[in-house]
Amino acid sequence: MPAPSRATLAMNRALESRRTPGGKESDAQESALSLLSDKNRRLVTWNVEMLVGFMKQIVARRQALGARAKEPSRRESKTMMEKRVNVLDEVKEVIALPQFDANAIKNQVDPNTVEIPDEILSQLMDMVARIAGLYRDNPFHSFEHASHVTMSVNKLLSRIVNPNELSARDSTSDDQLAANMHDYTFGITSDPLTQFACLISALIHDADHPGVPNSTLVKEEDPLAAKYENKSVAEQNSVDLAWDIIMSEKYRALHSYICGTKDELRRFREIIVNVVMATDIMDKDLGSQRKARWEKAFSEVSDEEESKVIAINRKATIVLEHLMQASDVSHTMQHWVVFQKWNERLFNEMYHAFVDGRSERDPSEGWYKGELGFFDYYIIPLAKKLETCGVFGVSSHEYLSYAQANRREWEDKGEQLVKDYVRRFHMSHGETVQSGAQNTIEDEESVQCEVEDAVAEKTKSTGKGATDQVSVAETAVDSVADSLADYADLSESTKDQVWV
Repeated sequence: MPAPSRATLAMNRALESRRTPGGKESDAQESALSLLSDKNRRLVTWNVEMLVGFMKQIVARRQALGARAKEPSRRESKTMMEKRVNVLDEVKEVIALPQFDANAIKNQVDPNTVEIPDEILSQLMDMVARIAGLYRDNPFHSFEHASHVTMSVNKLLSRIVNPNELSARDSTSDDQLAANMHDYTFGITSDPLTQFACLISALIHDADHPGVPNSTLVKEEDPLAAKYENKSVAEQNSVDLAWDIIMSEKYRALHSYICGTKDELRRFREIIVNVVMATDIMDKDLGSQRKARWEKAFSEVSDEEESKVIAINRKATIVLEHLMQASDVSHTMQHWVVFQKWNERLFNEMYHAFVDGRSERDPSEGWYKGELGFFDYYIIPLAKKLETCGVFGVSSHEYLSYAQANRREWEDKGEQLVKDYVRRFHMSHGETVQSGAQNTIEDEESVQCEVEDAVAEKTKSTGKGATDQVSVAETAVDSVADSLADYADLSESTKDQVWV
């Protein structure tokens, strides 16, 4: 049996430190971890381990540049907290990422040599656990979903550049190759803080999700709808709640470890805002702005008045947003077995709202056609954009291929599947509709077994070699879910209702 990771050990220490001599946890000192289910504790540990890897890169880059973390003053942090208005008003057209610095390459430090202090690890563990605690026990929009989205973001970030391709294209010095990679990836791969912020964004993007679309909150005149002026209600609420936790005074040491300067804290916040707000695809204004930014960023006609730095940052900003959008719906761009599982979970959540009287429309009546429209007017165009921006390598082709294959499968099998969804929903709930998380979410191990069986069958039938088999398996198991609460509203949508 492998030795437990430092994150696992930190989790155990956190739980033990909150126990009284009698073995029972004190109500006053009950830790965030202790309030979670065993499954969510495991997910917290997994997320922390991933985040620690990026924190090591942040520290390694700081050391390479000879910089020292200088914690933003309490006044600066407090000002950032107090001056906030609606999150939506903070969305930036261009987020400034660090420019290329050759010293970071010349003095490169191996991130694996960086040791994260126990205090920092403990604070990170507690922070992620508190974020997990914000999630409700929804069939779909749960902390498990957030963890899957985080996994997808991590996967795309890991494939965001193909060094071999760049090396073959320009076999010059290491410095020149690094500079080329910086430009080729619009500066994203050069800044581990940007990547870390993307992972945090994925982790928080559906915090406190109510299990119904924004349109329902507006119709019900929910206080949150009034607070956010009926715009991106759930998304803005998620950012506000999570940011309050992230900026908590108890995590001051963690703040300075991640964001060593005021500019880094500003960039961290800006990325979180833009990336989380990108998950609201139903807001027409946001969609129009993103579409205009994409066209300007990747237009073949360059803007002579815009500097190269701004042009690169514009591309980076829109790519980060689309990276999140793709991760949010990547169950539609992964193996059919995985798409089917997550699609049913979302259906269960929407059907639950219908049975509870919070939705006037029975989702089963339009789900089949709605999915076809969703593939045609959102998923497949989004997958094509991943190819267009040119930084995701093989993943963009994989996502597009799976999206097209899943669309064909759904067209052939979807009508019967919807009937099966309804039947299983009523079988699992009986006459009393209860919380659906335990009844609708199947074990990950079960899903993985089915995926592996499907991969094995596909490999056998196509005669693919071992390398291809591993690639297919990784893609299938590494799938993620969609966070779009308004997904079912596309049941009766037409092309011009999709604003991307």
